[in-house]
This record gives sequence, structure tokens and C-alpha cells, in this order.
Amino acid sequence: MAKEIEKRVRAANAEADTELLRNSEIRNGEFVRYYGKKSEIVIPDSVSTISEGAFRGNHKLTRLVLGKNVSVIQPNAFRNCSALRTVTFPSGLRIIGDDAFRNCASLTSVILPRSVISVGNGAFRGCSSLHHAVLSANVTNLGAYAFCDCVALDDLTLPENLSAIHRGTFFNCSSLQLLTVPSSVRTVGRYAFGHCSALKELHLPEEVTYLGSGAFSDCRSLRSFRIPPMVRFVGDYTFSCCEALEEVELPENLTHIGVNAFCSCRVLRHVELSPMLTRIGASAFLGCRSLEKAIIPANVREIGKRAFAYCSALADVEIHSSLDAVEDESFLCCFALTEIKLPDSVTRIGERAFCRCLSLSSLQLPKQLALLEEHAFSECESLTEISLPAELRRIESHVFADCTALCTVILPEHRIDIEYGVFTGCDALKTLVVPDTLRLFRYRLDRWDVPQETNVIFHGELQLSLLFDELTSADSSDERKEELRLEIKKTLSRAKFRRAKHRAPVSDPPKIETPAQEENVSQPADVEENLQKIDDV
Repeated sequence: MAKEIEKRVRAANAEADTELLRNSEIRNGEFVRYYGKKSEIVIPDSVSTISEGAFRGNHKLTRLVLGKNVSVIQPNAFRNCSALRTVTFPSGLRIIGDDAFRNCASLTSVILPRSVISVGNGAFRGCSSLHHAVLSANVTNLGAYAFCDCVALDDLTLPENLSAIHRGTFFNCSSLQLLTVPSSVRTVGRYAFGHCSALKELHLPEEVTYLGSGAFSDCRSLRSFRIPPMVRFVGDYTFSCCEALEEVELPENLTHIGVNAFCSCRVLRHVELSPMLTRIGASAFLGCRSLEKAIIPANVREIGKRAFAYCSALADVEIHSSLDAVEDESFLCCFALTEIKLPDSVTRIGERAFCRCLSLSSLQLPKQLALLEEHAFSECESLTEISLPAELRRIESHVFADCTALCTVILPEHRIDIEYGVFTGCDALKTLVVPDTLRLFRYRLDRWDVPQETNVIFHGELQLSLLFDELTSADSSDERKEELRLEIKKTLSRAKFRRAKHRAPVSDPPKIETPAQEENVSQPADVEENLQKIDDV
């Protein structure tokens, strides 16, 4: 009976071999092409190489057994074999070419023999049913996108001798939760683990020196991460949209944080920046709405556009560096920010840099500031007063628009270029101090949208008022009073004043109250009369 069964098996195998040979092209040990429709195929032992595209697009094939002498599977050999479920690899297999099993959507498991040394780019890309993969310990090259879009992959063993995880190797492996990276790895390529949305934990070896752009972007379950100490550069989008990331440890020698590096890390509360850091890229921390504090180290020379925009919980910012500029929208919509002190080296504040910082009430502007760009401080609803630095040369449109609590603004003593609508919506503005040399007075107030009720004062008037206040104070010593008399005489002698006339309908011009008038000190049209008043005091 047993002999009969064995005989039937041999006959069936012979028939299968005959069908395979009849519908195949095999030359000099190379399996060139299969034209048949069999669902189960056993490659003969005489074959050593599976040629490029040999079974490509075969939708009938479900089971494959490779002959024991097959050592090379060339690129695209089994690509788009959508029904292929199982593959038995021989112990002598060494190389799996690029895209060899790409889009084999029914393949569920891959166990490579120890003989395999190279897995090509995209070798198992798009194998959407693949949930288990074991790579041999001798694999030294795991190609780019090798397991990309393997959305069911949840169990993976990486080889011990792997030196690099290349670009997109595990991109969109959305079921992968845990992975052990061998100590031999030195680089992690661009988007290597991008969109691994279930990845909760990943530890990199201390010897890793490079993290590519987007390496861990959209890892939405990743809670904490330690960047190895030898990494000097965090690339663009490296941790973007890691929505569960609560803490990240940066290396002490980090010098660069790329564009969108931590964008939309919504629960990230604290980041300790490296003292060696020189650049923070555009949108680096955009949308980190739980970030509460940012200390900018002394070596930072550039903070990119929107670097901290929409960090709605950011209440404390310390800038210790010598920045040249605060770029556009750098702190846009930082609702919790209450105060900011900018370094004196800053010469420009960009468009909407502090727009909608609703809690910003204290502002110290740099001494060297020369330019305020459009909407720089618009909608800062808690800002009450501001004194603009002496070096300022230009204020662009709507810089303080809708600062509804702003009541006092002191412009520099010299003439500056001020665009239209600077004070639009500043209905609480009570006092505006302007340069003595201001021309086209009524036209400019109209152009700036200064409210009708605002008390407009010239710098000279303000200075005299303060000197007179101190002169008449009981706390001033006789010696100090003499100094004040001399100072007031000098001021009156060199200044030429004119009475401020606020804009209004020509038929009914309003009277402008000034500190000098409140103290019953007349406008200094008659210098001799004012000098006599000083002598009387």
C-alpha cells in the first residue's frame, strides 16, 4: 500500500515537473520565465538563479518552493504575485534583488536562511498581509523601502550585523509596535520608521551618528525617545506629528534642529536644548501646544520662521543668544506668553512674529532694533505700553493693530518711516509721544489710525514736563534743583516747539491736553518768558 502511494506521488511530481518544464524557459541554470497557470510550483534543483521578472504579475501562484541550489533572486522576480501565500527559501540563497516580492499582498510570513547576505530595495514592499519576518544574522544590507507599506507587520527580527537602516525601510509599517535595533547600526535613513503609527518604543544604539529627515515622523504612539549622544543633526520632520511624544532627550553636542523637526508634537512639555546648538529650523516646534518653556542657548544664531508658532502653552521664553532677527511668525499665537526680552543684537522683527500673543503684557525691545514688519505685535490684547528704541527706522503697516489694551506709545525722538494702520483698533490708546520734527501732523495721525481721543505729545514737551515735575518736588535738593534749572534752560534754548493740533473736522478742532498744559506751563513760544518762570521757581 505504501509503495502504491509513493508511486502515485512520484507520478504526480513527474507530471508537475513536465508541466513546469513545458511552460517555462530555463537556460544554463537560470529560470528566465514561467508561462503556466499552476498555483503551486517547485523550482528544480538544477536552477541557480531566478531571472528578473520571471513570475512577475502571476496571479495564480499561491505556494512556491525554491530548489536547493537557488542562490540569487533577481529584481522583480515575483513582483505583483498577488495570490502568493508561502515561500520556502533554500539554505544556499544569498541575494534577494530589488522589488523581488513587491506587492505580494497575500504573503504572510518570511523566514530567511542564514546564507542570505543582501535584501534589495523594496524587496518585500507592499506585502500588506506580511505579519512575521525573520532576517538572517548574516544580512549586512537591508535595502531602502525593503518592508515599506507592510501594514500588518508586527513581528520582526533584525540581523545582528546590520550597519544601516536605509531610507523608508519600514515606512508605513503601521502595526509594528516594538523593534530591537542591533548594536551594529550606525545610521538611520530618511523616513526609515515614518508612519509607524503603532510604534511605542524604540531604543537606538549609542554609536548611531545620523538620523535622516522624517526618520520617526507620524509615529503617533511613540511616548519617549533618547537621541544617541553622537548625533549632531536632527533632520527635517524627524519627529513631526509624534502626537504622543511626551519627552525627548537631545544630545549635548547637537548643533542643528531641522525644519518641522518636532512639529505637532502636541503633548511635548519640555525640551532641553543643547548648549552647542546654532540653528533652529523653520516650524521646528510649530503646534507643540503643551510646550511650556523654551531656553534658547547662547550659540544659536538663527531661529527660523514659525519656529514656536501655535505653542499655546508657552509661557516662558529666555533668549541668551545674539540673534540678528526674529523671523516671521516665530511666536505666532503663543497665547500663554506673558513677557519677552529680546537680545540687543536683534535689528528686525518679522511679520506677525508675536501676533495674537494674547497674554503678552511686558515687552523689552532691543536697542539696535531698526525694523518692525507688518502685524509684528497685532492682537496682543494684554500689551499696555511700549517704548520704541532710538535706532528704529521703520514701522510697517498694522504693527500694533487691535492691541485693545495699549494705552501708551513712545516713538523715537527722530523721524521714522511709519506705514498706514499701525494703531488700527487701539481704542484704549491715551498717550502717543511723537518726534518734535513730525510734519504733516494731521495727515500722519489719520494714516496711522490714531484714535480721536488720544493725547498726542511732542518729545520736547514730555521732557520739559518731567524736568518741571522734579524741580517742583519737595524731595529735590537745592543742588539738584540748580542742575534742573540749567537743564531746562538748555532745553528751552535749543528746542523749537509748536502746539500739537489733533486731526478732526476743520470746523471744530479739538483741544489737545499735554503734560505741559496740565502743569500750567505754556508752550515755549516765548523762550524769555519761560526762563523767567524757571528763575521764579
